[in-house]
Amino acid sequence: MNTVNITIEPNAPYRATEIVADLRNVAESLYFPMKLVGFWDGRADIHLCPQEERRESCPHLTPEGSFDPASYARSLERERQAILEVAFEHANVSVYLR
Repeated sequence: MNTVNITIEPNAPYRATEIVADLRNVAESLYFPMKLVGFWDGRADIHLCPQEERRESCPHLTPEGSFDPASYARSLERERQAILEVAFEHANVSVYLR
């Protein structure tokens, strides 16, 4: 999977959005006609899990209980044909597109 890192430096008194929905719109606008197939929000510690949507246990957690981004990316590649990760480093959010 290809990865694009987007870093927005804070410019007081303004700061860039950290809302997943806003970042989704940015990623989909930058890479139109690609669409979101998954996301991971590191600050809120949530992700869009295909297995949990099917009411299965989430395989993207390590035995210690932390999130495994590599496992999640492989899962999205395999199950949802994701080809691009757009990582917004200022917000600790990754949006996965296909």
